Amino acid sequence: MTHAAHGAYAARLTEDARASEANFIGRAAALDGLGPRPTMRAITSLVAMAIADEAGTPGLPAEQAAARRRAADAYAHHLAGQQDGNGLFSSSGNLASPPDTSFTINDLCHCLELLQMYRPSGFDTTESILRRIARKAAPSLVSGGVHTPNHRWELASALAALAKHALDGPEDSPMAQALIRRAGQWLSEGVDIDADGQYSERSGIYAAEVTNPSLMALARDLGRPELLDFVRRNLHALAGLVEADGEIENVHSRRQDQKIPYDVENLLTPYRALAILDGNAEFSRLAAEIEGRDLQEPERHLAELLRTPEIGAELNNPEPRPADAVRYYPESRLLRITRGELSATLFAGSDFAATNRIGSGLANSATLLRARIPGLVLRSLRISPAFFSMGSLRPQDIRPTGSGAVLTEHRTSGYYGHLGSGVPPTTAVPDAEGRFFAIMAFDQRERVPVTLTSTVAVDVSNSRITIDAAFEGPVVPYTLELVCDGVPEVSGAEAVPEGWWLRGGKASIASADAGLQITVDPVQDTASPPVFDDGEMFTYMGGNDSIPGTRLLISGSTGTPQRLVLDFKPSRTP
Repeated sequence: MTHAAHGAYAARLTEDARASEANFIGRAAALDGLGPRPTMRAITSLVAMAIADEAGTPGLPAEQAAARRRAADAYAHHLAGQQDGNGLFSSSGNLASPPDTSFTINDLCHCLELLQMYRPSGFDTTESILRRIARKAAPSLVSGGVHTPNHRWELASALAALAKHALDGPEDSPMAQALIRRAGQWLSEGVDIDADGQYSERSGIYAAEVTNPSLMALARDLGRPELLDFVRRNLHALAGLVEADGEIENVHSRRQDQKIPYDVENLLTPYRALAILDGNAEFSRLAAEIEGRDLQEPERHLAELLRTPEIGAELNNPEPRPADAVRYYPESRLLRITRGELSATLFAGSDFAATNRIGSGLANSATLLRARIPGLVLRSLRISPAFFSMGSLRPQDIRPTGSGAVLTEHRTSGYYGHLGSGVPPTTAVPDAEGRFFAIMAFDQRERVPVTLTSTVAVDVSNSRITIDAAFEGPVVPYTLELVCDGVPEVSGAEAVPEGWWLRGGKASIASADAGLQITVDPVQDTASPPVFDDGEMFTYMGGNDSIPGTRLLISGSTGTPQRLVLDFKPSRTP
């Protein structure tokens, strides 16, 4: 029997995990509605706690240990009941899904690995059920496909894990060979990482949290340590995107997390593992920062530690968080600036310019600027001109300046001439003009263009951010929108149904711990509140592009350059 991990890290995780164990045991009494992956994670958590307690808690009450085993058996039976006849699981509308099944099977194989390594008493039934589930899933995963980039690595990892930890036959059995061969076929496509070190989905949840553990498991199970190089590159890229409170900047993501605050905690094991393996001071800092906060899933980290006890070593020489830093990601057109307690993100990397589309799998955000100090988060600054219902600016270019950047967008619409005599009639299928579809043969017509060029210059210095907006083209009104997290106090602005309207030259936003003073010059005095146009691509479908939080609107005109000054203050008085 392998000895369980020990040391300060193991002790901390065990203590934190023990506090949540009663919830896992209690939930086992009513499992209706609990999906495959949380079911499997509950089993792994109970197994991990049993291993930790058998190693370090002599005299554990017999009834507590028995309740833990009964709960694990109940979860295992529930999991088996969710498996389709072809061995696959369905999840979130994805029916008989190989990738969704792979998430569960990876967790299942990791649990089987723990059971093999430590042999905690009383889990024979749980292990038997898990092995049946694994054997049933294996053929469908060998032949199954995916529908997003990160699924390839999750599926390849599940294939390799099945071959190594879940089959009853020898490692060179036909099924084991098929599993390994299929994993190699997926890996032969090459890992989708860009020059910035970001995976192609540019996502903290749907790429980094999935791909990094998958590649680390593949490196281990297949003996391919070169796969760790991709993980190193990605973790280094992500290090520049982590705020002091642990949130990862995801505004540039091509997945749903472009609007979801996401914590770096789920990357604790990758950061810790490579900090220790490589002696990487930057990774040590990230791991130490995560461990310095309350952990949301200590039982998950405990299971990962028990599988790889070497990651429990003491972190050596974590470097301090830099007080001032500038990090540019040219592939994502993303700039990160830190000035003491103030951090700012400038973004011009929407995929809209290349696709004329808003959709899943694209970077859709129109946020030009995010900024924060402890206690106050400016979640978004956006600008929407009244220009052919095209919605918010989504710049195509960002040029760093040292203290900030200049973001530029060129948008063009216009009017089309006649086809001329003798031109064949158009087909019955509408074609795309860029804004909309129609049976017009747009590509055969001469267009008289109308172009608006927007330039937004941002300067970040100490606790002040200055934004200068200027335009070339038709003179039209625009609305500048600021959105802050939560419900801070607003003064100097007029309450309107859409939020707050800054009519004068100054307003302020204050939370309990921080303040933001907003100064705008010149002021465009209008009789009615400004309208922020989300764009026809949203409104035609009855939707919107709203950002949760406290919203402040400012009027502007493309005929007059406008300056906005944001002064961030750490005290309540702005």
